[in-house]
Amino acid sequence: MHKLITAAIVFLLSFFMSTKLALAQAASVSLLEQRTEGATVQQIAQSTLSSLGDPIFKLVLKDHADVTNLAEIEKLIKGEQGQEQTFVVDEKIVDTRPTIGNQPAARRAVLTFTGRNQGEQLDRNAMLSVFFNSENFPDVQFLEALGWDGSRGRYNYYKLDQQGTPGRLSWKFRNSSVQADLLQPAQRAGTCLQCHVNGAPVMKELAFPWNNWHSIAFNASYLKSSWKVGTNSPRIAQNLGDAYALETNFIIPAINQFNEKKIDESVARSSGSPVINPNGTQQVIRGKRLLRSLFDTTEFNLISSNQEVGNLHPFSSTPTSGPFANVQIPNTFFLNANLISGGTPATQQGLSIAESLRFTNIAQVQPEEYRQLLNRSGVKLDGKPGDANFAWFVPEPGQVDNSMVEQLMKRGVVTPEFVAAVMAIDLETPVFSQERKKLLEFIPEQFNFQPLQSGTNPLNIKRHPDDLTQKVIAALEGQNPASDSTAGQFLAILKSNNPLQVLKERVQAYLNSVDQKLNKSDQATRQAELTRLYDLAIAKRRTILSDPVLAALNETGNELFPVPDVGIASATIAQ
Repeated sequence: MHKLITAAIVFLLSFFMSTKLALAQAASVSLLEQRTEGATVQQIAQSTLSSLGDPIFKLVLKDHADVTNLAEIEKLIKGEQGQEQTFVVDEKIVDTRPTIGNQPAARRAVLTFTGRNQGEQLDRNAMLSVFFNSENFPDVQFLEALGWDGSRGRYNYYKLDQQGTPGRLSWKFRNSSVQADLLQPAQRAGTCLQCHVNGAPVMKELAFPWNNWHSIAFNASYLKSSWKVGTNSPRIAQNLGDAYALETNFIIPAINQFNEKKIDESVARSSGSPVINPNGTQQVIRGKRLLRSLFDTTEFNLISSNQEVGNLHPFSSTPTSGPFANVQIPNTFFLNANLISGGTPATQQGLSIAESLRFTNIAQVQPEEYRQLLNRSGVKLDGKPGDANFAWFVPEPGQVDNSMVEQLMKRGVVTPEFVAAVMAIDLETPVFSQERKKLLEFIPEQFNFQPLQSGTNPLNIKRHPDDLTQKVIAALEGQNPASDSTAGQFLAILKSNNPLQVLKERVQAYLNSVDQKLNKSDQATRQAELTRLYDLAIAKRRTILSDPVLAALNETGNELFPVPDVGIASATIAQ
């Protein structure tokens, strides 16, 4: 009998202990780890946990990884003082129909936060990406998140879905931005870094008119009225933000702070501070990687004319065909106007060569001319003949690259003269220039620079030729390039007294050439030039679609870029 009682007590104690442990485990849901889509989901390593310090982790995932309700997640992020804002993007944003067939129409949203919570600055440091539809903005759903860890200088990426936990949403750490720019295409596959190529936030259509965003250029007012979600979700009714605010308040500052840290990491340091040489200079220790953005297209943005095309856009319900005024071809279609000129929201400093912003004034396409170009080209979206919402939708130099170059100039790492010399090479190919890319081999891994004080205009400080320029000149001369080769031209410009003047003269000559062909020649010459330019626009779109890295930024298959079917010379677009 005694043995039976003892056994019973042991059993009960064991039951209570195991039940208590099970309850404790259930109540303590922890962050998981899944670096690649479809990979095995694992408990996050302690070493990874100790490396996380962004607001998403600190405010949500560190102690509340069990929270999967969007409203509760937002509450944890913003606290009592913070605020959230909703931005909506979709390649079919022009389509106002609440249902397609029997299914609610869907849209993507970016959720941002402002203010402070528990000592964490939220502005541009915490963002969520979610989907909603015309019926509902669900509080329990798949989402993606990124957070900026300022102390470590990195973005961390997280995902909330059911992978590895069937029937239950769970949070996974996916990747960080550390050395994202060095990854090969195969290493990016299935990761967040497949789209976040450099590791920073991406807003492909960064500037006016934001072809697929709710914006001042295209007001998606139906989200607040005819869609039921407008009454069901206060976030749409009260917090719908304009793409301009996302660009200026969040994305551009986020990219800038990301690049600032990257520069810091590329300067020789001791005990956390830059090493100062006896002559006051500092030393770059990863030259090729740091200056890559000056020579190569690591990312792109998308730009267009500000003219809508009406029912030439296959998703539009507008009864008339546009464009409704002349199509002004964007300056950045012709050259890297933002960097060469400066004075824009994205690139404030630049090289102050204003001529680069005059192309759009002389390169104007009449509405009927534009419709004829479209019909001849046979471009399609989603298998239907038609154009993007705004005319002449093309890639332009990426903000992440231009921001890097501008900050390098402001910090004194490169001189404006050196930047001008690079820009003068293959001037008419602002993105994907193989000629400029080849010159990166002449950049030394180490060179000294004289740091500039904050607020100094680098154009007012004459340091040409600095240590970098002299080392590149020596490397070029060591190759003894032909004077008419790319390397030979680069060498000649670097050795000139005023590379900025050389660039300015080349920009003016290019501007005069375009003006002559479009406006000061006969009609046949004009039409030939318009055809050449539009074919070039299509070729630039196709370059992205075929790029082993950048093609991933085309997330919708055939709804982003208007391109013809292979072998199709023309198609009829609605008149």
